[in-house]
Amino acid sequence: MSVLSSLLCIIAAAGIYAALPRPNVPSGAVKPLCHPPVLVLDMIGFVIGAAFFSIAFIGMADWSGGAALMALLCLGPASIAPVLFTVSARQETSWVRFFSNGFEFTQFGRRVRVMYEDLKKIDIRLWHASGWAAWFQSTIGSLGPRSAVLLNGAETTTTLVFKRPDGATFTISSELVPDLQRVLINIDRAGMELPDGISEYQRKKIRQRRERMYGGPPQEPPQSEQKEVARIAALIEHARRSAGH
Repeated sequence: MSVLSSLLCIIAAAGIYAALPRPNVPSGAVKPLCHPPVLVLDMIGFVIGAAFFSIAFIGMADWSGGAALMALLCLGPASIAPVLFTVSARQETSWVRFFSNGFEFTQFGRRVRVMYEDLKKIDIRLWHASGWAAWFQSTIGSLGPRSAVLLNGAETTTTLVFKRPDGATFTISSELVPDLQRVLINIDRAGMELPDGISEYQRKKIRQRRERMYGGPPQEPPQSEQKEVARIAALIEHARRSAGH
């Protein structure tokens, strides 16, 4: 591989990267925090991949003996590049949107709409990890098809864990939610039990604000009014039968 052909490959790769479509993040969506930024991750992955994959492929093709073995070992650090690209893709294609009756979780472009009333349980959980573990959890998100995670990248974060009856779980850092109180109000309005980590005082304030925003629960009409309605209905029914005869 000549220097000219190598430069042409690098230029072509840069052109393909620049031409890649970017997802349109909906208004009000909450995205995970990425450290370092996506562009920096892509550049690091590009440099690592271009350097070590080139050495590995050229060495295994043209070299022999110990040099060829060393070239083969370059595939180890080169494998870091796909991991970084996967992290970047996840950050760019993952977000969550909250609605009045539920939320929509998008991860790697796959969308799942979850209604509050369809949930089995909602928990508040303290999520703690340190160093690289915290970075890995906040950037990779999840390792299974029935689990979705959206974290803020901190070593300690308070998360909302939404559980469906089918076993699927959705974990979201509460610090990322722009209006957490409104989300809790909508959960309470949907008839779901508020998470156990919320104190009685907070529950009372949430219900008071819900009643101010949407009104209180429907009240039964007075007994005398019920009797009057029943009397009028009986008179109407009697008049209808009399007209029929």
